[in-house]
Amino acid sequence: MHIRPLLAVSLCSTLGASLPLTLAASPSVLETITVTATQEAARLADTAASVGVLSAETLAELNGVHAADSLNRIAGVNLAQLGSTGSGVAAAIRQPMSYGPVYLYLENNVPTRSAAFFNHNALYEVNTAQADGVEIIKGPGSALYGSEAIGGVVNLLNGQPADASFTRANLEAGEFGFKRLQIKAAQVDENDAVGGTVEWLSSDGWRDHTAYEKVTGVLSWATEVGEFEVNSVLSASHIDNESGGSGLRESDYLNEPEKAGNLIGYRDVSAVRLTSEWRTSLGAGELTLTPFARHNRLEYLATWALNTGRETCKPWLNPACQLDSQDAHINANGHDSLGVNAKYKQDTEAAFWIAGIDTDRSRGDTLQTYIVRTDTDPGDYWLSYQEQQALYDYRVDFLSLSPYLHTEAELWEGLRLSAGLRYDWVSYNYHTRLAPESALESIHKRPADTEITQSHLSPKLGATWDISPNLNAYAAYRHAFRIATESQLFRAGRTVNSTELEPVKADSVEIGIRGLMGDWLNTELSIYHMTLHDEIISTTDATGARRNTNAGTTRHRGLELALAADLTEQLQAGFAGTWARHEYVDWQEANNNYSGKQQVMAPEVFTTLWLSYRPGWLKGGRLEAEWRHQSESFIDEANTQTYPGHDLVNLRASYNISQPLTVYANLLNATDERYAETTSKWGPSYSPGRPRTLIAGLNYRF
Repeated sequence: MHIRPLLAVSLCSTLGASLPLTLAASPSVLETITVTATQEAARLADTAASVGVLSAETLAELNGVHAADSLNRIAGVNLAQLGSTGSGVAAAIRQPMSYGPVYLYLENNVPTRSAAFFNHNALYEVNTAQADGVEIIKGPGSALYGSEAIGGVVNLLNGQPADASFTRANLEAGEFGFKRLQIKAAQVDENDAVGGTVEWLSSDGWRDHTAYEKVTGVLSWATEVGEFEVNSVLSASHIDNESGGSGLRESDYLNEPEKAGNLIGYRDVSAVRLTSEWRTSLGAGELTLTPFARHNRLEYLATWALNTGRETCKPWLNPACQLDSQDAHINANGHDSLGVNAKYKQDTEAAFWIAGIDTDRSRGDTLQTYIVRTDTDPGDYWLSYQEQQALYDYRVDFLSLSPYLHTEAELWEGLRLSAGLRYDWVSYNYHTRLAPESALESIHKRPADTEITQSHLSPKLGATWDISPNLNAYAAYRHAFRIATESQLFRAGRTVNSTELEPVKADSVEIGIRGLMGDWLNTELSIYHMTLHDEIISTTDATGARRNTNAGTTRHRGLELALAADLTEQLQAGFAGTWARHEYVDWQEANNNYSGKQQVMAPEVFTTLWLSYRPGWLKGGRLEAEWRHQSESFIDEANTQTYPGHDLVNLRASYNISQPLTVYANLLNATDERYAETTSKWGPSYSPGRPRTLIAGLNYRF
């Protein structure tokens, strides 16, 4: 039997095998094979989009503790580790650092969560360090993938069929009680390819009350069933996280960064996903059916909703004293999904077309419980709490039906046009188990039972041009959208008529050039301009009621540059740089007008530069230095408070003791820089990043 991989990553892996770079200096980046842009294997040279690629070898060599440790090597990608430790994620890809639904996270081209139940932390539900590759489309991808694909599409490739049998084990230990065990194996014979990965990670955390444990696993089986080539992948993860590492007041951030923001925070996460891709020839083309099932559960204490938990008297707002943490709560939610993605591809002499339909049926439940502070400590941070009444308790049944069409044609040699169109129809059926009335001074309004339907068309148009055999240019227009999530519609706090929200829309134009300069420097440069319309903002109407409405406009412009160079046979270098500006064009929130201001948590510059040295005396090992820079950014919408930015240095070394055994050590934040992963205007507060941290490990190949 000849098993064709579900997602063609073999060439991506070949390109990255010799160098720990996003782009390898030889062969040309133009020959990189990607699968995310069309859901089919295609050369990067034929793709009218900026796509960042990390191979399995690069991911394994970096072996990031957090997704940011590896994915930030892609130009235009800036991930932050939330809570100072653990697996929490916020992303900035052609957007400010965002907690909103502007990114789409996939595993093997299938969304890891239903569009109605977005979670900005979705990457912690996927095994990134042991993935078979990562591809990131920067900018809109809605014409193929639907809602949320505005800032970018992040596709983790897991469970791909191996070419040969192998077993690898990795054991690590480090400061602050860090321990990790990883096993990756495959068994390949004439008829089947079975593979699996397991990762167990535990840490005490460098800040108080930030211990966490994470277990992830992937099982895959590639075989043939009749005329079908089948690859089935089962992924599962569980995270138990103490989330005391919330933002600190400035004095604590500067003088006691190891201090917990609150001692009561926690987060419990579990996720299971099963996909099975079935491919077969049909007529003059190829049919692919991918049924999937998802199970997601999450419970957390919302530390960002905690003020001091004490009484505050503001007669100009309310003549009575009240607690200043009226939104303090525990949230327990989850959703289960069943769906099928179907597509048919047909090639002609100088073109191809793909027609498909994606279906998703999900049911989600949410229970949000109000809590009050019970400790008598005079400080600002909570030490204990007690649960009170339920604020929200509801169920949402979500259905989406999304047909799409994508086509590409070579007009003449070297010039290729592409176009796509997708229609998304979605339905929410909401039922509340509590009375549809206000609670707690009208700051937790509950809609009555309702059903909502929305639909949207997403077009795209692009072109690629081979300037020379080693140089390629592209241009693209892409439209994107995101539907309102269940929390925005049905858990909108003090706002009224929240169920009237419409999708947020984005229009993006982009040009780029990429290729091999000489025989030693790979280059990729992209320039983009994107405008978001109908963004959801909070306004106050004539009656004094607060409403969430589609009334905001923002503008996003930037330049992204990736370089990879073979300086000598033993010395390689790489660079990933981003220069961007994110602005409020029309933004009047409550009684404030921020139009013309820069957006918060939106540094204009973030770059990564690394140098890798592989002398013969390391027997295949390496010495590597990495520098990461983030420029100044605003903390508040009025642009009166700033975070100065930071510079981080990471050092890595490895040595092959024997053919199967490698030892290595990573020194992260080697200069012990004091920096903030995220900031907030409330305080203001700062979430400190990890201090200097040493991690060492052994890798054994059987």
